[in-house]
Amino acid sequence: MIEETESASRVSKCGFLKYLNISIILVVVLSVLVGCMFFQLQYLTHTVDNLTYRISQDEMRLKILENVSNEVQDGQQQEIANLNEKVEKNESLTLIQMAGTFVLLTCLLTMFHMTSHLRNFYEPVVQRKVIAILWMSPIYAITSFLSIVVTGIEGYMSILKDFYEAYVIYTFLSYLIAVLGKGERSRAVEVLAKHADHLKAPRNCFRRCYHPLPEESPEAKANAILVECQILAMQFVLCRPITSLASFVATALLEDEYASYDDDSSAVKVQKYFTSPQFWISMVQNVSVFLAFTGLIKFYHAVSNDLAWINPFSKFLCIKGIVFMTFWQGLIINIIVSLESGGRWEENDSNIDPREKAMRIQNILICLEMLLFSIAHWCVFPPEEYEEGYRRRKLPKPGIGFSDFVADVGLIMENSKKAKRSRRVRDGDYIRAGELKPDSISDEPLDMQTDLDLEVSIT
Repeated sequence: MIEETESASRVSKCGFLKYLNISIILVVVLSVLVGCMFFQLQYLTHTVDNLTYRISQDEMRLKILENVSNEVQDGQQQEIANLNEKVEKNESLTLIQMAGTFVLLTCLLTMFHMTSHLRNFYEPVVQRKVIAILWMSPIYAITSFLSIVVTGIEGYMSILKDFYEAYVIYTFLSYLIAVLGKGERSRAVEVLAKHADHLKAPRNCFRRCYHPLPEESPEAKANAILVECQILAMQFVLCRPITSLASFVATALLEDEYASYDDDSSAVKVQKYFTSPQFWISMVQNVSVFLAFTGLIKFYHAVSNDLAWINPFSKFLCIKGIVFMTFWQGLIINIIVSLESGGRWEENDSNIDPREKAMRIQNILICLEMLLFSIAHWCVFPPEEYEEGYRRRKLPKPGIGFSDFVADVGLIMENSKKAKRSRRVRDGDYIRAGELKPDSISDEPLDMQTDLDLEVSIT
C-alpha cells in the first residue's frame, strides 16, 4: 500500500516535471519569438523612419525646385514684360516720329502755299479767307499729333478741331460771297439780284434781320437771302463749340455710368442711350449742321453759274472731306478695335485700353491724311486764280500712254502703206499709156515725197 502510494507520487512528480519542462520550453520559444518580433518591429520602425526622412528630404528638394522654378518663371515674365515695355516704347517713339514727319511736311507745304498767296495778293479780301481755310490742315495735324504725345488732352483738342471746322464752313460761305462780289458785298447783292425771279423767298423767322425788307425790290430780296444764308452758317460757328464742350463734360461726369452699359442687355442699352445727354447733344449738332448746309447749298444753287470759273464744288469737297473722312474713319476704327477686344471697352491682356488704341490709330491716320489734303488744297486754291484775265486751265489727264502707243502703231502702218505704193509705182502698176513710159523711170530709189508727187501726177 505504501509502495503504491510512493509510486503514484513519483508518477505525479514526473508528470508535473514533464509539464513544467514543456512550459519552460514554450516560454523560451515564445520569448524567442517575441524577441524576433521585437527586432523585426525595430527594424521596420527604423526602415519607416528612414523612408519618412527620405520623403521629407525629397519634399524639401521639391519645394526648393518649385521655388527656384517660380523664381525663374517670375524672372522670365519680368524680362518679357520689360522687353514688351521697351518694344512698346520704341514702337510709340517710331509712331510719334512718323506722325511728326507728316505734320512737319503738312505745315511746310501749307506755309509755302500761304506765302504764295501773300506774294500774289491780287484780291486781299478774297485771299484772306483762302488763307483762313488753308489753316485747317495744319490745325488738324498739330492737334492730332499733340493727342498722340499727350493722350490726356484728346478731349480739349477735339473741341478745338470742332470749333475750327465750324469756322471754316462759315468762312467758305464768306469766301464765295467775296468771290461773287470781287471783295464787295454790294456787288455780290447785285449779281444775286439778277436771279431774284428764280430765288425762293427768305424765311420769315429772320425777318427782323432784313433791311430793307425783301418785298421792296429785287436787290432787297437778294440782300435778305444773303443775310439768311449767313445766319444759317453763323449759328453753326456758335453752336458747334458749345455742343462739343457739353459732350466733353457729360462724358467726363458720366464715365462710370457709360462703363456699366456693358453689363446691360441690348434693350436696356438702347433705352439708356436715348435718355442720355449724349443723344440730345448729338441731335442738336445734327440740326445745326443741317441748317448750316441748307444755307450754303441755297446760296450755291443761286449763283452756281456765276461761280463756275473757280470750281467751288471741288473746294468744298477738300474742306468738308476732312471732316467726313475723319468722322467715318474714326467710327470704323472704333468698330474694328471693339470687335478685336471682344466687344467690351476694357483693358485686355496687353494692358492697353481699346479706346486709347483706337484714338491713337485715328490720330496717326489724320496726320498722314492732312498731308494729302494740303496737297489737294494746293491744287484747288491756286494763287494765280485771282490774277486779271485768269482762265481756268484743264490739267492733262493721267494715263499709261496707251493712246501714244496706238498712234505710233498707226504711223508705222501708214508708212508701210506708202512704201507699198512706192514699190508698185516703180514696178509700173500705176503707169498709164501716154502719160509716163516705163523707160523714163530711173532705177534709183525714190524718196517718200517723190513717190507721193508721182502718184498725184499720175492720177
